[in-house]
Amino acid sequence: MLARLLLLPLLTIGAGYTHVGGRAGIEVYRQLDSPIIDLVAEGDLDAPPADVAAILLDYAHAQALSPHVVQSQVLRQGVYDLDVYQRLHLPVVSDRDFTLHVAHGRRGAAEWLRFFVDNRGGPPTQPHVVRVTLLNGGWDLVPTREGRATHARYRVQIDLAGTIPRWMVSDGSARDLPVLFEGLRRQLRRHERSLSQNMAQPRPRRF
Repeated sequence: MLARLLLLPLLTIGAGYTHVGGRAGIEVYRQLDSPIIDLVAEGDLDAPPADVAAILLDYAHAQALSPHVVQSQVLRQGVYDLDVYQRLHLPVVSDRDFTLHVAHGRRGAAEWLRFFVDNRGGPPTQPHVVRVTLLNGGWDLVPTREGRATHARYRVQIDLAGTIPRWMVSDGSARDLPVLFEGLRRQLRRHERSLSQNMAQPRPRRF
């Protein structure tokens, strides 16, 4: 599985992608000719790549990044990879669920994360929940400002299955990506405040 993820190249915005919007410094691009939903989003984050990667890999609290995530359970945790079951609650349509295999690591000073669906190790299908079988993507986190900040690029390819019109899913996903980045920024600010409070606490006196 790890070998399959490592075959994914550095995430780039190549030919065929069209700018479809953005918000708060996050730009979103879509591959219009793809038979599946294929999106790229990028923007700057005011934290080092290692801090950003730590938030992204905290799948037990993934609900803090996206309002659509209603369940996120880490099934297996390795040193450089993990398996995660997630369930999404989407407007209008039935819930979706899937199990992801996630790998992560470093490339020089940058951090990377890749994922794809592998439902074999996850729970069985549930009534009224549509099982997703295609969801690939990842993050590239490149340091900026001498390592104090990050330029983040996210790519996701997904087929939500069922009978949803493709245009409706594409438009909704494109709007959701800035929300994902905003959730990430919010968690990074909480992390920074927590560190500041811990540093400000008086140390116990030694006698």
